[in-house]
Amino acid sequence: MIEEAPRKYEAGGSIDSIRDRAGFFMQQHNNEHTTNMLNLVLFDDALRHLLRISRILQTPRGSALLVGVGGSGKQSLTRLAAFINRSELRQITLIKNYGVKDFKEDLR
Repeated sequence: MIEEAPRKYEAGGSIDSIRDRAGFFMQQHNNEHTTNMLNLVLFDDALRHLLRISRILQTPRGSALLVGVGGSGKQSLTRLAAFINRSELRQITLIKNYGVKDFKEDLR
């Protein structure tokens, strides 16, 4: 099997060209993941957040804590950024007595 060339950071150009490119990747994601499809409205602020998340994921050992109200798109933008960067996405499931010990186990 031939390994794909790594995606590297490149200037995105205008916000419209970035929107088109993000839409292309979202469509690719939806074609590959029919059970977890993304249907995002890629307005300017959402695109800026997508770019930030993508840059963080590209850095060695890059990680971020996204804080905000539910339904704001944090999870979906992160899924799209991980797909664009060919990163593996894992999600922590919180339970009633979730503590530091559980968090450390999840990090392992």
